[in-house]
Amino acid sequence: MDKYNANSKVSNYSDFCNNWDSEKEKLKKAKRSFTPNSDRQQFVRNSRTEYNPVTHKLTDYTEAEIDDMLNKMDELEESNEKKSEKSDSIEECPSFSEFNKAISDLKKVTKKIHKELKKGTKSEIDDYIEKKIFGRDV
Repeated sequence: MDKYNANSKVSNYSDFCNNWDSEKEKLKKAKRSFTPNSDRQQFVRNSRTEYNPVTHKLTDYTEAEIDDMLNKMDELEESNEKKSEKSDSIEECPSFSEFNKAISDLKKVTKKIHKELKKGTKSEIDDYIEKKIFGRDV
């Protein structure tokens, strides 16, 4: 049995992700069912109660919550589409250029430290390490 959380009625976390389109349609349907308050009908809290088959509980949604969920779903889909776009070569990847810049900066600093350490004696090297790396006054 694939239970990840023994104290829960949720049997599998993939239940939250597998039915993405149906969840989105259900939220859109619930959003369409909201009616604005008028002179005849005055709801203090204009909300809808839906049964959640994954958690086996009733969930109370307001219109703002549904809008937020739909916006988050759209943003997540857009970010997944951006991640799925692959570059032809590794050099075209934006994170690779950032990585190369960080590596070149690290090489420059390492060369500088190496030159300074090469000049000094052991006590000067220890003082340098204490001062530059640990930030302590010697």
